[in-house]
Amino acid sequence: MNANDRAFTLCSRKETTYVCGKSLEDFFEAIEHFHGWIAPGIVLGGFMVDLAREHVGPDVEADAIVETCHCLPDAVQIFTPCTVGNGWLKILNWDKFALSLYDRRTLSGCRVWLDIEKAKGFPNLYNWYMRLVPKKDLPLKTLLETILDAGRSAFSCRPIRITRLSKREKKGDTAICSGCGEAYPTNQGNICAACQGEGYYEVSAAR
Repeated sequence: MNANDRAFTLCSRKETTYVCGKSLEDFFEAIEHFHGWIAPGIVLGGFMVDLAREHVGPDVEADAIVETCHCLPDAVQIFTPCTVGNGWLKILNWDKFALSLYDRRTLSGCRVWLDIEKAKGFPNLYNWYMRLVPKKDLPLKTLLETILDAGRSAFSCRPIRITRLSKREKKGDTAICSGCGEAYPTNQGNICAACQGEGYYEVSAAR
């Protein structure tokens, strides 16, 4: 039995648990389908999205801001219409386990975060997040049980109003780079960013 199979065995003990309108089994399946495995950070993030959606309102067309690059952006993309591709999700590389959902018209919303003081009441969760124990000493099933037992109890939330980062970036003019011959946005300058020395690759010999 692999890690995901073991995680699904938790469903029978949490039949009344619903997260983001999904039964626990469907909740786990959605995470596995999108992410490849049932990552604890996304399970935690699902509960956070659920709480934020409740405060913002189910009928609100919400945008999202996430304050970490790890796991939490996937939770938002799985359980809301907000994605990186459609521009409704912005990701800040602050490494804070927090997210905000807000009404894109009024800019009013809700911020939810993992409250470390509250997390101390769930030692497995606290030790995992603070990296106080090796992964091998905290099995996935044990950690997921703790997260499910904690539910929303390890979070804090507050109403907010977005003051910046609310605008969606629009595509500007496009030109052909004289260096590589590829199309690129003209706001990068006279040639594309890669030809200005900011490229992340080198061309290998053809095989």
